[in-house]
Amino acid sequence: MKFMKNKTFIIVGSVCLILLFLIAFAIYRMFFPSNKSVYGDRLTNAPEVDNAVIEQIKTKISDTNLTEDVKYQTNSVIMKFFITVKDDTKLSDAQNLSTIITDNLSDKLTEFYDVEIYLINEGNSDYPSIGYRSKSADSFTWTNNIGDVNEE
Repeated sequence: MKFMKNKTFIIVGSVCLILLFLIAFAIYRMFFPSNKSVYGDRLTNAPEVDNAVIEQIKTKISDTNLTEDVKYQTNSVIMKFFITVKDDTKLSDAQNLSTIITDNLSDKLTEFYDVEIYLINEGNSDYPSIGYRSKSADSFTWTNNIGDVNEE
């Protein structure tokens, strides 16, 4: 009879130990996933963004004589253009710079990446203005300067 109690204790103990191990492993996997990428698998089939194309876009924007500086940045599936415009540049003219960007990007890029354009000018009250074009949209949606947040 004593042997049966020890055998039952060993079986129950073994099952509890296995369950404890499985719970610890599940918690470990939850906090430390094996996927090393911050973005998951969203960028698995991302088309290559050629630096020559970006430089060509920046040059064409600069050649319009409406801008002082053009910077580019990519973040996951978003292409971001930061355009500092001159003081005398009309907002509508600056927003039309978006056509230079979309006309020079391949269909493969525009179907995969969203595009954001930040129009910046400290000396003109029409700015900042932000344009956003989703990969599934045909045109940009613009949000214009809504005023100084420190105004009373």
